[in-house]
Amino acid sequence: MLALVLLLTSTAPSAVPDPMCARALRVAPALSCAAADHGVVLASAQPEADRLATYARAGEIRFSTRFERDIAPYVVVSTPPLPDRAALNAAGFSHILPWPAPRAFDEAARRSVEQGARRFAASQNMSPAQTEEVVARALSQIPDAKAQAALDAGMVPHELGHLWFTAAFWPERPETDTKTDPGAPRHYGGPGPDWLDEAAAVILEDEPTAAQRRDHFRALMKGEAVPAVGPIEGRAILLDLPGLLAREHPGLARAVAVAPELAVKGGVGVSFTPAGAGPRPAALERVFYIQTRVFADYLIRTTDRPAILADIAQAMAGGRSFEDWLASDGAAHGLPSTLSALSDDWRDYALGV
Repeated sequence: MLALVLLLTSTAPSAVPDPMCARALRVAPALSCAAADHGVVLASAQPEADRLATYARAGEIRFSTRFERDIAPYVVVSTPPLPDRAALNAAGFSHILPWPAPRAFDEAARRSVEQGARRFAASQNMSPAQTEEVVARALSQIPDAKAQAALDAGMVPHELGHLWFTAAFWPERPETDTKTDPGAPRHYGGPGPDWLDEAAAVILEDEPTAAQRRDHFRALMKGEAVPAVGPIEGRAILLDLPGLLAREHPGLARAVAVAPELAVKGGVGVSFTPAGAGPRPAALERVFYIQTRVFADYLIRTTDRPAILADIAQAMAGGRSFEDWLASDGAAHGLPSTLSALSDDWRDYALGV
């Protein structure tokens, strides 16, 4: 598995009246720029900037529907190179999302996949010929250009969603130091619970990605093997709603291993994983995405409110728990008023999906 963990920055924008691309290109004049409605994409070539801007623009539309909040100016930077972050912030951009260019992704993916395949072969005492066969098979699973574009269409809005969501509901996020306070909660994204932060990202993905997550949910509920998920018995996990609501993001330990500051300040792990069997932690991580996607579907469909996650986030940003919100507001939205009853309703929904 290849995991690229990128710490994303967020600072207050300055008031600069120039068009967004003009401002961004003053910082990075050698790059090409494409504008969405609330941000820009910088890339080494114009077609790449245009392509990524299309995905960002689609994410903006979904965010407006799901959260009814403004989006502060942002930059998606196809890297390498990565322009100076401070200069981009000073130019008025609140959020900066580095995004691996196709060539950078391919080179990094091949190195990571080959190293992992060779470690696996060595652990199984495979012969040199068997090792090369395992390596070749693993490398063949790396996404080609078409698959990479499909991945970007879902993941660019996903990762921007983490940033936009946190800024919309926790604009002045509290700093927690897990070094001085070991009992302080760790967060994969913003100060909100990990399930809600991840739900805010997955519901911004494109429809093919959403459909795939739903298909994987149905397959896991039937006890079927899902190669893209890896070896895991997923049905019991998917039905355990209290577990989802209390769970630390399964990808946090991996992300913190690469960028320890994530445990203190929060951040977002950008993870690209070629399809195929993986270790249990990776499988748990993928099931977490699948479960949050379908739980978000459940909340939206049951309440008949596209922006129901915004209502929940607003309550939790104000210091209330999800159970508090259910008790006071759940019934008005057609939801049970207790977590126990919600778990039963979720079970019925999941079994019928």
